[in-house]
Amino acid sequence: MKLLTNFYNLESLDEILKYADGVIIGLSGFSTRETSYLKLEELEEVSKKIKSEKKELYLSFKPFIGSQKDGLLTLFDLIKDFYITGLIVGDIGYYSLLKDYNFKIIYNPETTLTNSYDINILKDYGIKGAFISKEITLTDIKEIIKLKELPLYMTVHGYLNMFYSKRQLLKSYFEYLDITHDYNHDKMRIKEEKRVSFNPIVEDSFGTHIYRSEVTSYIDYLDELKELDYFVVDGIFHTDEYIIDILKLFRNPSKDLKEALENKYKEKWDTGFFFKKTIYK
Repeated sequence: MKLLTNFYNLESLDEILKYADGVIIGLSGFSTRETSYLKLEELEEVSKKIKSEKKELYLSFKPFIGSQKDGLLTLFDLIKDFYITGLIVGDIGYYSLLKDYNFKIIYNPETTLTNSYDINILKDYGIKGAFISKEITLTDIKEIIKLKELPLYMTVHGYLNMFYSKRQLLKSYFEYLDITHDYNHDKMRIKEEKRVSFNPIVEDSFGTHIYRSEVTSYIDYLDELKELDYFVVDGIFHTDEYIIDILKLFRNPSKDLKEALENKYKEKWDTGFFFKKTIYK
């Protein structure tokens, strides 16, 4: 099992690499729902550093390709010789777009890879890894692990995205109310009228994203998940200090440390859909 994460500041990379086997990075203009959005020259420097540390480097491309096809092809030409372990993509269309390149594709549609058949068939198309759905039970995950035929990735700690709209809903909301408000940051929260919890909400050029109100963590189930190939710690809405603390916890699991971190950051972690069947009647 390898441990991957993201980060906010390049200055934190050295410390993060002490505990992580690799990092996931966003690129300015092409990525969404990440903690860092590097420019090309920054990516080149990070790529060299990751290579020298013998770690892994993944680039995140969660949005659908849409009208970005030409820009993406130009980007791939510019980075084709960089040290890059793989591209994490949310659109299966990248399979066609990347046919003339040697990048490894890791497919992450977030919710749709719910069984071993849908995952294993990807290897027939040259896809090198896949993220298990974030909305299935521990029982289902263990069954997929038993039958897997390619590397599996899973987000094991962090806020999980639960809603996406291509529309810029915060902009529309404040324009409708004729209110001037700075909403271009990650501190915004939204509350449903009949619930007590607040959900992180963020808007960017790709649209509006709403997350679950609580941090999801599978720290108590590492033994049952140990046959997974990659654990991912997602630090969105947190800090690099938080990310480092969580990496340390996953390297050396401890009930006392878990409770200390929940207290330190005033969080109460839950297990998401681990024990909740998503069946609606």
